[in-house]
Amino acid sequence: MIEKEAGIQVRQAGGLGSLSTVSLRGSTSDQVMVFMDGILLNDASGGGVDLSNISLSDVEAIEIYRGVTPINFGKSSIGGVVNIRTLRSKKGLNASATAGYGSFNTRKLAGFINHKHSDWDYLISADYLSSDNDFEFLNDNGTEWNTADDRWEKRNNALFDQKNLLTKFGFDFTDDIRVDLVNQWFSKDQGLPSWNNNEKTKTSFDVDRNINTVKLTANDIGPYHFNTSTRINYVWKKERYDDSQGHVGLGKQITEYLTNRYGADFFLEWLTEINTLSFMLSAQREEYDPKELLKRGNPNKSSRDAYNLGIQDSLSLFQNILIVTPALRHTTIKDELKSGMSIWDLPLEGRSRDEDYTSPQIGLKCRLSDWATLKTNVAKYVREPSFFELFGDRGFFIGNDELRAERGVNFDAGFEINWLPTNRLLQRFSCKAAYFKSNVDDLITRVYDARGIGRSVNISESEIQGIEAGIKIDFLKHFRLVGNATRQDTENKSEIKAFNGKKLPGRFEKSYLGRIEARYKGFKVYYEKIIEEGLYYDTANLLKAADKKEINAGTSWLFRSFLFTFEAKNLGDDRYEDFNGYPLPGRSYYLTFRYSY
Repeated sequence: MIEKEAGIQVRQAGGLGSLSTVSLRGSTSDQVMVFMDGILLNDASGGGVDLSNISLSDVEAIEIYRGVTPINFGKSSIGGVVNIRTLRSKKGLNASATAGYGSFNTRKLAGFINHKHSDWDYLISADYLSSDNDFEFLNDNGTEWNTADDRWEKRNNALFDQKNLLTKFGFDFTDDIRVDLVNQWFSKDQGLPSWNNNEKTKTSFDVDRNINTVKLTANDIGPYHFNTSTRINYVWKKERYDDSQGHVGLGKQITEYLTNRYGADFFLEWLTEINTLSFMLSAQREEYDPKELLKRGNPNKSSRDAYNLGIQDSLSLFQNILIVTPALRHTTIKDELKSGMSIWDLPLEGRSRDEDYTSPQIGLKCRLSDWATLKTNVAKYVREPSFFELFGDRGFFIGNDELRAERGVNFDAGFEINWLPTNRLLQRFSCKAAYFKSNVDDLITRVYDARGIGRSVNISESEIQGIEAGIKIDFLKHFRLVGNATRQDTENKSEIKAFNGKKLPGRFEKSYLGRIEARYKGFKVYYEKIIEEGLYYDTANLLKAADKKEINAGTSWLFRSFLFTFEAKNLGDDRYEDFNGYPLPGRSYYLTFRYSY
């Protein structure tokens, strides 16, 4: 769903369930903040958020904020924000059961029930998803120019198995006061293939995560009728990386990563006839404890305290023709890094890092007519280096404890057209386009050696600019046409001569999507084509990815309480790699059955 929007790229390190990261307008995955119901999923440990660890069965809606971050999200980011809203209770008793099967022995089971009665309600959503991911690919054995040793093989040790349980309970004390209790548990066991697809590889990466939230909503308070939200949350996550055979990273490793995060936030909103004033205060403590189980020495135990204070005003002028939204954030970061031993048996000194950042932003929205709007935004952002970048991780990356925080300025300007004609031929026409630009100092990027082992470094300066556009047309009552296009130019302005003037790695230059849908009564059919071009794997621009051309199609039939869905992915059987050496599946098919009550 996310990658079908203009200016957004999702990169996968293999088939279903593999590492999946998101980029907005040429950002890195670390620069994109991903929230679930307003709870930040990005860890101080870093590495970006793995979207494959979010259950689709729980998702009700996805909010995307490019470049500028609303103040109600305590943390801002250079790339933008993705907020995933989970299912909410509806009136009455609702339930559903889902079962699916697809290529590569992919299996899915899901169940949902919610009941809202009078002052209280509850919701339970559970699902199971697994796949062998044994798709065929062409293995060149690491010798791109020698085709004599190329052979078609099935992907080995790429299987995964995941389970998820979401529970919610809510109680309305009055029409304006409500409490919500939420718990989400997720568990995933995953195999990691070796670079040469060794059939003996048993390397695994397992994740267990639990998110607890208590939220109190109190609206229409006092003579000024304030709306407030107070929330506390606790996130526990355990990751276990087992490469005891030494087939994937450098050397043999069994490493366990434990993350504990405690957070609290308060949001206040004051509405008047001409403006909306918002205030946000949040505090968070995160403790990161990695353990190398095959050796006596352990990497640094680390903790990060983060405090955010923000204020935003949305002022409506000239009878809502012009809306001005200035905002200001102040962030304080305190890192405590304890002494330890690296996985290479090198001493790591303990030290402290204290940083303060102030980030202003402003947005303008001008309504030209009932159907046309102009928008522009400018914002200043900072991103502190993660523990992942400072100390390395899992044998794939070596740390760099001299990294500086990224500092960037985002700008965008564009228009939106939403026209609802009153004729039989055309029911809706919407179009939007925007120019965006981002200048980042001390950009943190990863460079790789000949063995494929990475290390994070600061680039003195970089620039990203581009144009994104989208169009949506509903016509002849039963048809919808969707089109998106993005063109972005990235430039590395590093002082390092070998990198200066090169394109930033991991970003496409051009991206296009075209989709046609047809609906009639309970039937729906769609066909879409996705093209991505101009991506380099490396900072020196020596490894260019092949152009991605993906064709998808599907059909669904809703009959009373039954929904049948059939989808065909990558019909052109395009063999593409988002990450060098990690192929995506070829042609695949999936069938899903759902019953709703």
